[in-house]
Amino acid sequence: MRHLGDREARLQGIYWVEDAGPCCGVYVLDGGQTLIDAGNMYGLVDEIRDLVPISELERVILTHCHFDHVGGLAEIYQAANPDLYMHRITRGYLDFHRAPFPEFFAALEKAGKIKYLGDGDVLPGENEMQVFYTPGHTAGDICIFIPGSGTLASGDLVLGADHPYGLVLSKPDEVCGGRMKDRIDSLKRLLKLDVRSLLPGHGSPVIENGYDQIKIQLLETFRIMHGKDSPEPWVKMAEVLADGIDIDGAIDCCERALKIEKDCGEARRILKEIQSPQS
Repeated sequence: MRHLGDREARLQGIYWVEDAGPCCGVYVLDGGQTLIDAGNMYGLVDEIRDLVPISELERVILTHCHFDHVGGLAEIYQAANPDLYMHRITRGYLDFHRAPFPEFFAALEKAGKIKYLGDGDVLPGENEMQVFYTPGHTAGDICIFIPGSGTLASGDLVLGADHPYGLVLSKPDEVCGGRMKDRIDSLKRLLKLDVRSLLPGHGSPVIENGYDQIKIQLLETFRIMHGKDSPEPWVKMAEVLADGIDIDGAIDCCERALKIEKDCGEARRILKEIQSPQS
């Protein structure tokens, strides 16, 4: 377990259990009282015990339903009895997992241990957390934003640009309700947050320039849809950024589109709108 506060004071009290193999990374907050995701490997409980007694674990927040984010719950509930938080849509997809997990989640629900989160909910704690409903990777995705430090726990919706399999791991899973349109809408929404640090579901945390990772993810999504050699991804990105988000970035995207296609009318239109005096 690594203390991210050792690298950046803003992240004091946030710990990262590194992902390994078919397992997501896990984030430990609030002095060991809160986990974001549960991974899928034995040994997580021992990692937590290195910080605090496992009995102090009060809640686990699931960013989505995939097994590499929930499989570690089996070990956790052998040692502790936390509440389990998720979006309501995620609950149904948990029954897709092999036995005994459907029965396991049914038992938690019967015991009142499952709590549902909605868009805009606020979770109190040492690090107050805001919940954003961000479907796209699956239908029940949520991201957790900590405004005090500008930190976003993004699940698999946004992974670091340097991750070798980032685009594969973050793509929409249609079996679990993932949709490309939802993904784009969710990424657009995240661009309106002041994200400084990114806590992705896979790969290393991004301590600075987390906002740029969201922009890169959206651009790469447009490139998948419209082709890497087309001006269209840059035009689409310019349209998003020109909507009061990043004017300089929008201009840069237009210029890149024009390098690919010098007569790109949409890029010239956006530039004209940006550069025209406001009435």
